[in-house]
Amino acid sequence: MDLFDHRHGWEEPDGRHHHHQGPLSAPDAEHGLITVIGGSAIAAGEASAVTGFIQNFAEHKDGYSIAMGEAIFQASAHSSEPGGALAAAGTFLDVSGADFIFEREIEHATQGLHDAVSRAQLDYIAIDIDGWVPRQGPIVIDTAQPFDQHQPLGPDPLHGNFAQMFAIAEAHGADSLATTLTHTLTVENHFSLVNGMGIVAL
Repeated sequence: MDLFDHRHGWEEPDGRHHHHQGPLSAPDAEHGLITVIGGSAIAAGEASAVTGFIQNFAEHKDGYSIAMGEAIFQASAHSSEPGGALAAAGTFLDVSGADFIFEREIEHATQGLHDAVSRAQLDYIAIDIDGWVPRQGPIVIDTAQPFDQHQPLGPDPLHGNFAQMFAIAEAHGADSLATTLTHTLTVENHFSLVNGMGIVAL
């Protein structure tokens, strides 16, 4: 059984790789590594719960730069009205300036008569080797194995309307940048929403 599925993904002439189109695209960069990872989750029902977890890390070492991170978004909802519960979750990744991109994505959703659950997870590692550029653009490798065993607590849709978002970004190197953007919203007896992203640049 092959562990890796080798492909060249969706690439543009400038060498950028897009996993999914997110709310913010990484800026162009002739030199340096930039990654944006994030996602969103929404649940609608009398009781709803959504959670989001993002971590993004980048570091420049002698001869190369590396970035890695993950995004996990979960949503669950309950409604006493048949078909009244809705849940959706998704993730995205945008990378600029990488020579190699390893990524893994899992999505799962169930819809019942009174309950709905959705979960999305994305993990990645991006590497930029100083002074070298792949002839055909960044090499993208999908892997079936997780990079991390982190499992945040799942949402509990049984009590009210709940939304929780956690995001961390960290970058080490000259002229580095790390920032996060998050948003949470709940409306009693109606819905819960979270979205966010972590951005790192070297």
